[in-house]
Amino acid sequence: MKKETLHTELEKALIESKENEHYHNTYHFEQEYLSLIEKGNVKGLSDLFDNIPELVEGNVAADSLRQAKNILIASVTLITRSSIAGGLDIETAYQLSDSYIKEAERMSDPTEVLFLNRTAALDYAKRVSEAKIPGGMSREIFDCIQYISNHVNQRLSVTDLALSINMDRSTLSKRFKRELGFNISEFIMRRKLEEAKSLLHHTDKTVSEISEYLCFSTQSYFQNVFKKKYGCTPKDYRRNIREGNSRTVSI
Repeated sequence: MKKETLHTELEKALIESKENEHYHNTYHFEQEYLSLIEKGNVKGLSDLFDNIPELVEGNVAADSLRQAKNILIASVTLITRSSIAGGLDIETAYQLSDSYIKEAERMSDPTEVLFLNRTAALDYAKRVSEAKIPGGMSREIFDCIQYISNHVNQRLSVTDLALSINMDRSTLSKRFKRELGFNISEFIMRRKLEEAKSLLHHTDKTVSEISEYLCFSTQSYFQNVFKKKYGCTPKDYRRNIREGNSRTVSI
């Protein structure tokens, strides 16, 4: 579409919306739910979705199915940015975005796409909650956290991390603890255990394979630290998930 034609269509749409008093009213709702995602507030987001006001969305497609898919694409794009701001690692956020958009494109029912949009928002919020990092961190510490998240399946040392962001090892350790309130080794372990939970839930890798993949020194050590953190063994966690057990495993 040529620029002149686009501007003509825009003016027609603006005139029509004013004449019919048909205005977009989604902005404040979007800001509220994006804020809840950035905070990792799953309960608040669920309550918000249960009490959605009457919204007037733009007409962005010729049919209801394409409309729903386009809205989901826009929504997931915004959600992705909010989740990264909330502490979710960049690669996970973008991979999730790709997965949800691909899943939506396979759907043929607008209602299913709308439900997927809600599912995506809650999924992102839960992941942000699990990976929550205090605000106000420096760019260097943010980059360090991203490096850890992207290399969680490797053996990581403070020296490796310091080299990755071009900082002195001692300086990095002190700044990490000062900005986040816990040391680097604690965070590395936290991310490895979060990854272990995801692998237990979404893959068929054995406990031994997961232990080896995440570079734990021994399977026994992996099982012990997992149980200390979550109150059950990796095997029990997987069984509870697959049996649909509603027992909450503390984060």
